[in-house]
Amino acid sequence: MNKKFFISTFAISVLLMVHITTPVPAAAASTATTLAVPASVSPAAPEKVTVDLIIFAGQSNMSGNGGNAAMAPVVPSGQGYEYRPMAAPNTIFPALEPFGKYEKGLISDAPGYQNGSLVSSFMITYYSKTGTPVVGVPATRGGSDSGFWANPATKAELLSRYIKAKAYLESNNYNVRHRYLVFLQGETEAVRGVNEFEYKNNLTSAFQPLFANGLEQVFMITPGYAKDGVYSYDAVVKAQLDLCSSNNLFAVASTALHSPAMNGYLADGVHYNQQGLNAVGSNAGATVGAYANGGR
Repeated sequence: MNKKFFISTFAISVLLMVHITTPVPAAAASTATTLAVPASVSPAAPEKVTVDLIIFAGQSNMSGNGGNAAMAPVVPSGQGYEYRPMAAPNTIFPALEPFGKYEKGLISDAPGYQNGSLVSSFMITYYSKTGTPVVGVPATRGGSDSGFWANPATKAELLSRYIKAKAYLESNNYNVRHRYLVFLQGETEAVRGVNEFEYKNNLTSAFQPLFANGLEQVFMITPGYAKDGVYSYDAVVKAQLDLCSSNNLFAVASTALHSPAMNGYLADGVHYNQQGLNAVGSNAGATVGAYANGGR
């Protein structure tokens, strides 16, 4: 199966038009300004339920720094969930934006930096392709470079989150079909000047403990462009694409952000607004969903 997936400028425009012209208001609980934790679902599924476990990891664009929960689509009941291994390890929650805002720990952004992510859009499209709900695990940290992800403390917490999520699901009547990680990161490397060899080694090291414990695939969402071309992400994207072509444990989920068509959806110099996040989330969800279905 060809693991490189690309989206044309026309396709990006269609995705954006759909999301921008027909926004779906988010559920009321997702727009709360306090950190009152939304109600959980039943701790155990009443009947055996098949789900796919996906960690959503990366830096501020994966956190949804430039997003707006009110402009994110609402995940229909039963199609997506959030598991918070650090903050609430004994239950799961319906997927609501801002996804990840109520989690804690080393790889959790401050709540003020989590405003609405690409995750809901990803889950909806993924479910439309697979018919399988996603249990998502947040793992984001704004400003993090690849060295942060290869740091032993980060690796230990990421592995702990994965193991807790898998164990919780398997002990509560869920059948875990696939185990993936979706990664959106690289802006910090672009600002600092990326060393491609070091970058690829860091990512390989960062996720090795997960692979050793049954993670099947890391899917990369390549970063886009900084406003007015202040920083170039080309070297980061090249390193990511090279890693995906040389290591079969890595694959491309979306290159949609790395297109001039997306430049108008920057909320500031480097963060995408909710319309942009919705579009790339849907694009990545379609790609990963097709992969989960064996490429169909």
